[in-house]
Amino acid sequence: MRPPIIGKKIHDAAIDSLIDMLEAVVDADASFYVGYPVAATIDASITVPALLISPQRGIVCFDVVPSAREDDLAALRGQQRSIILPLKSKLLANPDLAGDDDLAFKVNIITYALASDNSPTLTEHRIVGGDGLAAALESCQPFPIAMLPSINAAIERVANIRPKSKRLIAKTPESKGSKLKQIEGEIANLDSWQKAAAIETPNGPQRIRGLAGSGKTIVLALKAAYLHGEHPDWRIGVTFHTRALKQQLQNLTRRFYFEDYREEPDEDHLLIMHSFGSQSESGIYSEICRAYGIQPRDFGYGKRAFGFNKAFQGICAELLPIVEEDPKAIFDALLIDEAQDLPKEFLRLAYLCTKDHRIVWAYDDLQNLGDYQMMSLRETFGEDRQGDPLVRLENHAKQPRQDIILPKCYRNTPWALVTAHALGSGIYRATDKLVQHPDDPVLWREIGYDLVDGDLRLGSPVVLTRSVDASPQFFYNLLSADDAVQFYKFDEDREQFLVVARMIKEDLTAGELYAHDIAVVFPNAIDGERRGMAFRQYLADEGIQAHLPGITSSRDAFIAENKVAISGPYRAKGNEAPVVYVMDADYCSGGPELIKKRNILFTAITRSRGWVRVCGKGIAMQSLIDEFQRLKDNNYQLRFTMPNPMELQEMRTLYRDITADERRKADEFKKAFDKVSEGDPHAVLQTLSKELRDRMIRTLKELDDF
Repeated sequence: MRPPIIGKKIHDAAIDSLIDMLEAVVDADASFYVGYPVAATIDASITVPALLISPQRGIVCFDVVPSAREDDLAALRGQQRSIILPLKSKLLANPDLAGDDDLAFKVNIITYALASDNSPTLTEHRIVGGDGLAAALESCQPFPIAMLPSINAAIERVANIRPKSKRLIAKTPESKGSKLKQIEGEIANLDSWQKAAAIETPNGPQRIRGLAGSGKTIVLALKAAYLHGEHPDWRIGVTFHTRALKQQLQNLTRRFYFEDYREEPDEDHLLIMHSFGSQSESGIYSEICRAYGIQPRDFGYGKRAFGFNKAFQGICAELLPIVEEDPKAIFDALLIDEAQDLPKEFLRLAYLCTKDHRIVWAYDDLQNLGDYQMMSLRETFGEDRQGDPLVRLENHAKQPRQDIILPKCYRNTPWALVTAHALGSGIYRATDKLVQHPDDPVLWREIGYDLVDGDLRLGSPVVLTRSVDASPQFFYNLLSADDAVQFYKFDEDREQFLVVARMIKEDLTAGELYAHDIAVVFPNAIDGERRGMAFRQYLADEGIQAHLPGITSSRDAFIAENKVAISGPYRAKGNEAPVVYVMDADYCSGGPELIKKRNILFTAITRSRGWVRVCGKGIAMQSLIDEFQRLKDNNYQLRFTMPNPMELQEMRTLYRDITADERRKADEFKKAFDKVSEGDPHAVLQTLSKELRDRMIRTLKELDDF
């Protein structure tokens, strides 16, 4: 039997005993759920105490009781009926599971008792203790094995994430629309890691990590709906960093909850809100402030006091000592998406303000390629008075796991993901100098790469290839590397806008896609809005509607019906689209702050669920194309020498973000050089000492070497 998925236990000792007994008698491919699924009736919803899905034994739902006697038969049989009938109704909602006038297979029911008198009457009705469990399972009827994917889809509710659109315009088998229709139909089941992450919630902190596209947002929405249903009196917060993610979380959570309970979630107890908030709407930070009678700081204050990049961190740090002195349980559970983008001070506030420290934080491994994981638990949450970490994450048998890794990427094609890693790290740059690399090389294996040659240690030459198991098979069946990822270079700006607008037009006509299937990302945050507005007019000239989230439409809605989404780099984070056009990609090729630029390029490419087109102008774009061609020449393998510790530090020093003071000095230097160039620069430079000129030459040469 696979590791059991542990939800809410109705009787700890009996459930643990049942797990031990099942592990000895059921097939290795069987799945076992505790406190799951939930099935609705006319009057209420019931939670199945335990469920076995076994190719050999069929679907077996369990009632679990501490003891069973023959005198209790009527009550025990009534309880069996109250479990099996709602579950059958739930399964019948999936037409793929229906026969002529009922389900196409039998749903079996067993009552497992920790103590039983083992009377023949009880055994006849499959009310057994440990001694009778094997025989009861032998009498169960299996289901047709071909129905297993549909059974899992019905149990896991993931069929609800399929788009409402039937893609009726997709008529041509080889069009993008037809292939996308097949891909969306395939994403119907959770894998075993996602099941655990969605259903299991320990009575304390939990960490969920994986690559972008591994399903963390869906998992958190499932978990929020499940917790809200099981604990309707709890005050549950769901939060995130990217404002445009709010719509997606609201829609998913509502759909998952409605499927089980046939009613809308209670918005007074299930709160989906931004981590910071704003003057017009609450956020987790502002909720904590109000609980302490403190006026929340706004972003303007944070920017003035701590700088743009550290504004939120600074205001959370201001609040933290007050909360540490007098922690208050404002939430019963708090679910945090995009935790890699949130400061440790915010996570510590969340930890302190949640009952039993029941926080769940999900984050992207390798979202920032050189900063591959969050800080240690000790650094993030602090220490107790004995100097031990306040938070420890441990996984114990028959208990909800506290630390879960999601190893498979469902969003990106394997070729797009490898391209993003290669360009983001600078593996195939002409200089042979990487831009960034994680401190621990073992991470490459954890995020789905196989070692072809070399050693996973700093300073070692390696060849890495994407593991076939780390991507779903449908990508390999439906798409090709040449079609999934393409790069384009243009000579001038108007040509880029004109050609890309026509390419999008082609996607909508021959490609049989909808406009909302397409996202356009401009990587330069400073002029992204201006560039996006200009490109929007080119789309209008082709009869295509488009919107800029947060500018021409709500900042909370990245997707707008029948409109292309045009976005800067940060608004695109946390969102996705079947087709992504990365425009002005030459901005990410070189120059100052190269780590940030390559991270932006990585993020933009990994927004794509099927096809990505990377576009730009001039020599800088040709440089990126050359990198991509070297990757293709190596058959999408990563072949490079891992940096040694000294080289890691050099990268972080040279390619890091520029401080405000450094930017001011650079501007002053440019103005001074422009002034020198107005006359005879050679005459002016000759007045400098040879020692100073040599220093300038050495510094510039060292810069060129990178």
